[in-house]
Amino acid sequence: MKKITKKILLFSLVFLVGCSSTTFIYNRLDFLLPWYLESYVDLNQEQRKNLNELLEPFFEWHREEELPKYAEIIGDVELLLDEKIELSSVESITYDVEQAWFRIEDEMILWAIPMTRDLSQEQIDEFLQTMQTKTLQSEKKYLVRNLQTYQNDNYKRIRKNLRRFIGGMNKDQLDLINAASKEMIRVDGHWINNRKALIENLKLILKRDDGWELALTNITHRDDSVSDNYRKTYSHNIKVNERLFVEILNSRTEKQDKKLRSMLLRYKTDINNLIAQK
Repeated sequence: MKKITKKILLFSLVFLVGCSSTTFIYNRLDFLLPWYLESYVDLNQEQRKNLNELLEPFFEWHREEELPKYAEIIGDVELLLDEKIELSSVESITYDVEQAWFRIEDEMILWAIPMTRDLSQEQIDEFLQTMQTKTLQSEKKYLVRNLQTYQNDNYKRIRKNLRRFIGGMNKDQLDLINAASKEMIRVDGHWINNRKALIENLKLILKRDDGWELALTNITHRDDSVSDNYRKTYSHNIKVNERLFVEILNSRTEKQDKKLRSMLLRYKTDINNLIAQK
C-alpha cells in the first residue's frame, strides 16, 4: 500500500471521529479497514499484493470524491462560528459526517468481497475466531464497569475531544460536560450483543454459499440485524452530545474561538494538501 494512500484514510478517520460524538459507526466494522485486516487474519505474500491492488481504486475514489466533501464540512463549521449556533445546524453537520462514514463503508465492501473470495477456509476460521476473542476481551473490559465508571469514562472522552479543538475549559463548561455524561445511556452492552450477532451472521455468510456477496454487502449501515434498542440508544446519545456542543460552542471564550478556528484551518489545509498529492 502506498504510504500516501494510507495517510489519506488515516487522516480522514481521525477527522471523522473528531467530528463525531460517538464511536458507534467507527468500530462496528473495524475489520474492513485495510490495516486492521491483518490483525484478524494472516495473509500470504500474494494476498497482500492483491489487497494493495484492490485498494488503489478505493483510495483514488476517496481522494477525488470524499476529501473535497470533508473540506466542505469544515467550511460549514467555520460559517457557523460567525453567529449564534443553533441545534439544527449541529444536527446537519452530524448528518454529513455520518453519511461520509457510510459512503466509506460501502466502498470498502467493494474490495472486501474479492479479498474474501481469495481466503482459504483455514483463514476464514482464523478470522472468525479472532473476532470472537476480541469481542470477549471487550466484554471483559467494558461490561465490568459500574454506572459511575461508565459516566466518568464518557466525561473524560468528551472532555478530551473538546480540548483538542478549543483547549482548556472553565468550570461552567466542564459542568455541562458532566451533566451530559450522566444523561447518556449505556451503549456498551448493546454494542457487545450486536457484535456477537454480527459474528453469527458472518459465520453463515462466510460459508460462501450462493448469494453470499450480497449478504456481505448488507452488513454495513443497512444491516437490519442491529437491534432497535441499540439504534434508539445511539440516537439518544447523539442528541445529548449535539445539545452539549451547542452550549459549549456558544459559551466559548475568545481564546477558545481562536484555537478552534486555527484547528479547523489546519484540518482544511491538510485535506487540501492530501487532495493535491498523487
